[in-house]
Amino acid sequence: MTTTDRAQRLLETLAGPDAVLRDDQATAIEVLVDDAARALVVQRTGWGKSAVYFIATRLLRDAGAGPTLIVSPLLALMRDQLEAARRMGLAAETLNSTNVDDWADVEARVAAGEVDLLLVSPERLNHPRFRAEILDRLVATIGMLVIDEAHCISDHGHDFRPDYRRIGEVLQQLAAARDHAVPVLACTATATDRVVADVAEQLARLPDERDAEVVVLRGPLARDTLELHVVTLDTHEERLAWLDAFLTELAPPGRAGIIYTLTVAEAERTAGFLADGGHDVRAYTSRLDAGARMQLEGALKANQLAGVVATTALSMGYDKPDLGFVIHLGAPSSPVAYYQAIGRAGRGGEPTSVVCLPTASDERLWEHFDVAGIPTEGEVDQILGALTTTGATSLPALETTVNVRRTRLELLLKILNVDGVVERVEGGDLATGASYVHDHDRYRRLLEGRRTEHEVMRRYLDPATTTCSMQLLTGALDDPTAALCGRCGRCTGTTLAVPTATATTDRARRHVRGRDILLPPRRRWPSGLGKLGHDRRGNIDKSLQAQPGRALAGVDASGFGAPIRRLVDAMAAGEAVADGGWVAGDGQDLGIADHPDLAEVIDGLVQVLARWNWATRPTSIVTLPSATYGALTAAVAARLGQLGRLDVHGDVFTAASTPPQASMSNSAFQAGNALSTLRVTGEVPTGPTLLLDAVVSSGWTMTVGAVLLAEHGAGPVLPLALLSTSGS
Repeated sequence: MTTTDRAQRLLETLAGPDAVLRDDQATAIEVLVDDAARALVVQRTGWGKSAVYFIATRLLRDAGAGPTLIVSPLLALMRDQLEAARRMGLAAETLNSTNVDDWADVEARVAAGEVDLLLVSPERLNHPRFRAEILDRLVATIGMLVIDEAHCISDHGHDFRPDYRRIGEVLQQLAAARDHAVPVLACTATATDRVVADVAEQLARLPDERDAEVVVLRGPLARDTLELHVVTLDTHEERLAWLDAFLTELAPPGRAGIIYTLTVAEAERTAGFLADGGHDVRAYTSRLDAGARMQLEGALKANQLAGVVATTALSMGYDKPDLGFVIHLGAPSSPVAYYQAIGRAGRGGEPTSVVCLPTASDERLWEHFDVAGIPTEGEVDQILGALTTTGATSLPALETTVNVRRTRLELLLKILNVDGVVERVEGGDLATGASYVHDHDRYRRLLEGRRTEHEVMRRYLDPATTTCSMQLLTGALDDPTAALCGRCGRCTGTTLAVPTATATTDRARRHVRGRDILLPPRRRWPSGLGKLGHDRRGNIDKSLQAQPGRALAGVDASGFGAPIRRLVDAMAAGEAVADGGWVAGDGQDLGIADHPDLAEVIDGLVQVLARWNWATRPTSIVTLPSATYGALTAAVAARLGQLGRLDVHGDVFTAASTPPQASMSNSAFQAGNALSTLRVTGEVPTGPTLLLDAVVSSGWTMTVGAVLLAEHGAGPVLPLALLSTSGS
């Protein structure tokens, strides 16, 4: 019996008697089992890539090979893989952050030959105990290595996940430790030509400078069950009301779905709104522990919920064949990420609606995540300056000397670990003593690639675009078979317009207006201020830092955004109220206190202040000077002072004649310009102080104002703004 014949029988065990082995599945299994080759399989979601490595594992184990090691990125994906592997009779286990207490037992079973398939996350490859006690033994015995979601090992993939770069080291170890070839399989559903070439090159690399042959099997990416739509709405309350109406009117009965958001906070807020409207919807995010995630995954699969509102914590590889819909509240930054997420839909053969609801905050988040995983030289200097080569420094200890928030610090340590200048050991991290050279070219390529992807997404989301949505997505992934799908909204000329009840929209507006838009404090002066004439450097002393602030509205027109925009636009245009109508300002009192939107905005600010969990109630308000918005800030301060019985100080600061802050393009120039602009010339109040500005962008004017107030005896200083142009 041939390998293909045996594979067909195993597929029937895995997927049912009607399952038929695809040509590329058969080819991949043959080259792995018969030739011990290295293969890269790039096929659409739901094609059956996991069947390839399950079947190959069974055949290799039957021939006496060691267990298969699978590197897999997400816990939800691992749980699905374990379940599927066990259905085929494979003894499958996992080592991950949720079962550390079971590691010893699993290791013993692996050593005893009782495990056919072991799944680990890429983060395990950087865990000191795993590397010291387990990895070397596995490399010496495994029968096959599988790299799932292999696009992540490429700099050109959508997810800059540094621990995935460790797989290159494992490939080198594998080739060096064995006197015969060990099959390697890399799988992904999302890879451009550039990613395919990059991953294939990494798979081919051998320690003795020879190249292994890599078999690349690539198929069409289009899915004939997906109905793609873009629904463009002006405000967030309209989007929330649309979601409520969709769940009521269009969601297929008995088929739960997924609503994706770009942030954890938005997932929780959206789930709360929909649940308040009577929909059985829960939030699924990284904040849930493993037990809660498993419970939600089970309820979703069993259609016991209407759906979940999730971040990408529930994305790659999650398998629910009858998923009812996939909706993105906020657009992902790349066609790779978007295709990856919508690939959860339509796996069972039923037509499935896939909808994107773009928001005004999307591009700001894209820019944030673009640089989130890219270190700066200044940050690296801080970290390497704080570490020693003689002993581990714990993360909490490092935080006291390195002015970087914890999540970013952990990511930077991973990057430096992969680069070989930091070593992860029990108890923390230490410097290796190796010199660090900042790879400007690599990081520039990363940013350029991401911004090219942004352009694709802008075109995908643009209401003026007439190109088939599926063709646009798959074409962006370099699929040579990209063609009209005939099912998307652009092909059919249909929209998913859902009538929304006025009461629902009103409830959504109240929900949106109840959210807090945070103004995170700046904690470190940018480098280079000395060249701009200011002797400020390093960390801002904690006693001088602003507290986390609040803004009433962000860039979206939602909530209080529309009335605030009317106010600031009126001020920017020099307009005034006269007899209920607008006239050009000619130097007279602008009369902004009589603006019809001001009362609504004051009411919103009162709600923000009422929700604010400050340690000590502020006793005064200080306004920042502004040639454009000064009258608006003064009117707001006067009214808040009256309502809250707060002393108002509008003459603490004067502003020098400097270029507009909006003309400054980076942190050094923004901070330098604010330092050159603000002067303390009036009496500074003591005690807790609200620092009020109309519009906040970079946050440097607020930062400098807070520092100057604190240096003159005020504090704590709590920034408050009407509008944050970087807030969501």
